[in-house]
Amino acid sequence: MDTTILKGLTVLERLAESEQPRGVTELSRQINLTKSNVQRVLSTLVELGYAQKDPVTGRYGPTLRMWEFGYKTLSRDRVRLAAASQLRRLHEQCGETVFLCMGDGLDIIYVDKIENNDANRVFCMIGMRLPALRTAAGRAILAFHNESMWEQAIAESQSADPQWMTDEVASEMRQRLAKVRADGYATSIGEFRSGTNSLAAPVWNADGRPIASVVLNGTSDRLGAERVVSLASDVVGAATRVSEALGYRGN
Repeated sequence: MDTTILKGLTVLERLAESEQPRGVTELSRQINLTKSNVQRVLSTLVELGYAQKDPVTGRYGPTLRMWEFGYKTLSRDRVRLAAASQLRRLHEQCGETVFLCMGDGLDIIYVDKIENNDANRVFCMIGMRLPALRTAAGRAILAFHNESMWEQAIAESQSADPQWMTDEVASEMRQRLAKVRADGYATSIGEFRSGTNSLAAPVWNADGRPIASVVLNGTSDRLGAERVVSLASDVVGAATRVSEALGYRGN
């Protein structure tokens, strides 16, 4: 592995993740590199247009160049293009906010959305990353992977948030993933955000792998538990049509 590239990407990721500009010393401490190394990397990133230095504070932040490349990549993404018409159709059918989420290891990333006009709707930013286990969107994908991946996700959650992922919750989560696999869709009733419910179904690629999910999301007064179940066939149907557009032909 090229260590120069690794250092550059590591520094760039830290800048992108931070809500505030970062100084050389704190970056050096966080990523375990010498200050001279970090300074060289930052100088290169500034010269290439990926980072900028505040002339007053001397601290560094990312530029929009990262967003530019991310947007270009996303705009050409085959899954997003295949899902666009189905998201619109589902939104028109149900009148609720719809999302497209992509699986990325043990996480999901929100890559597209169509929002309703409800002032109380849930705001999720495109590009937001969340652990798959925490949301219906993620469980709809994870459930159809092998059970060893379930255990990896549970172990990671236990390490990151042991107060939430207790042994009891882990046991319950295995049962819920098995139910998602049997039902063909996942639900979340006020779990991720109080007063918000969601429903998600997996999207499959041509090789028969679950790679994404179509998600319906709404406030509990509009999208109650009973309505969630009643709309399951609509969400599964939308996800199936996206899968077919990607070449999936079922088992």
